[in-house]
Amino acid sequence: MSARLNKKSLLVIALCARPFVVAAVRAGYGVTAIDAFADQQTVALADNTILVDYDAYGFNADALLQAVSQLEASQYLGFIYGSGFEAQPSLLKKIATIIPLIGNTATTVQAVKTAASFFAALDLCAIPHPASCLQGPLKPSADYLDKFAGGCGGTHISLVVDQSATLGNNHYYQQKMNGRSISLLFVAYSHGIEVVGFNEQWLNPTVGMPFRYGGALSRIEVSSIIQQQMIDAAEALTRTFSLRGCNSLDALIQDDIAYVLEINPRLSATFDLYRAEEYQAVELHLMEVHIQASLGGVSWQQVQMKKSKSVVQQSKAHAVIYALEDMLIPTTFSWPDWVLDSPCLDEQAQAFKLLADAPICSVQAQADDADVAKCLLDSRVEAIKQLLGMTFKSRASKEGVYAIR
Repeated sequence: MSARLNKKSLLVIALCARPFVVAAVRAGYGVTAIDAFADQQTVALADNTILVDYDAYGFNADALLQAVSQLEASQYLGFIYGSGFEAQPSLLKKIATIIPLIGNTATTVQAVKTAASFFAALDLCAIPHPASCLQGPLKPSADYLDKFAGGCGGTHISLVVDQSATLGNNHYYQQKMNGRSISLLFVAYSHGIEVVGFNEQWLNPTVGMPFRYGGALSRIEVSSIIQQQMIDAAEALTRTFSLRGCNSLDALIQDDIAYVLEINPRLSATFDLYRAEEYQAVELHLMEVHIQASLGGVSWQQVQMKKSKSVVQQSKAHAVIYALEDMLIPTTFSWPDWVLDSPCLDEQAQAFKLLADAPICSVQAQADDADVAKCLLDSRVEAIKQLLGMTFKSRASKEGVYAIR
């Protein structure tokens, strides 16, 4: 409590702000959250939560700017951000004229999230990546993906069916590869990077969204060869793009080679797998690490060297649960305590309406071993699916009594 009185507040902006709100509050900050869902946990923890609409390109820019402009800017140390800006980095720049930006600059985000400049950097640094091009013709013997460089969550990726079709703005072709999907969460400084952890990721596909994000698992077993390749890539890209703060590097592993897919130059979903309590032993939360690194302050390793206490090293996992069809959630429904991002239910309404393919909630699990954590997560995913299946049989039909997420 005293820590919060001694610090300014943070503005947290992300399509799903909850992980970053949790981390900021535990680090002692007051928080105003702006996100696209206003889930129960975010609303409960943040001092103020503002709901802003979004589409395939991220936040509604006009609505977000209006929301930020109505805040008292002097109350905030700055704003931190997650997903929602990849396709419109100019929006970051506009917000930064109102409240100081903490994290990568709009210029950096634009460079990383522009296909031409990103793949040019990979080639310049001799970093392996799947064959990618900004236009055809493509090899007729290979399968290709159409990717939007400004997308997030995997919903921006599709299989190429018609190779003669014109690519959209900032889209690119990438040869489809099979392999293990790994991400490296790291902290970037002017002098290099510090590793937070290696994570495994998986999909939750549908016919229309075959590469939709499904979940992730932290503290996985990764060979030293792959670890070094990904660290080297992160260091090279940090120098090239002047990355700062927490970032994540995604790669596919095939035959002991890490093929880099992208950099997320922002707080990412895997940040949620490294919860703040793990860093209390070194008196520095991961959110504080992100802030210090972004502002040029002390590094995480420097603080760790000052403390001899051990840090808890548990593997954590999360999975996103999506609606299979339009569904109603009764306001009386009780969520298990291992569920996060659960929708706020209006007590004055009879039920809460979710549209097909919308995220319902996320499920979490943790254990001393990664395999055990994943098994526990899988069992909880099945449990919540059964609860959803037993409870939500009727499709949404009535109007006027439901809150739309």
